[in-house]
Amino acid sequence: MQSDEKLWEICKEIYRELFKEANPSADFDELVKSGKSKEKDFFMKYYLPIERQKEIVDEICKKHKLTGHNKRKVSTTIHLGSSPNSCERTWKEANKT
Repeated sequence: MQSDEKLWEICKEIYRELFKEANPSADFDELVKSGKSKEKDFFMKYYLPIERQKEIVDEICKKHKLTGHNKRKVSTTIHLGSSPNSCERTWKEANKT
């Protein structure tokens, strides 16, 4: 069983990859460092299809040999957290500014 701290490190690795592949691409660590990640709904300005998001979560969980409860915990944290927008329509609306 992985510690919560280790699982959070895995989540951050996943967020890095999600935002790297998003449109527009972003450096997740820079978003955190600059404070942009604290802005309301910041993630809505980035788009990545849900299918690709699931693939990335699965790939990184597999890399860290997560299964069962820990994999579900990480996946839920990512998908209910601040992952990029997976709806192209709402992404376009968020970027009309």
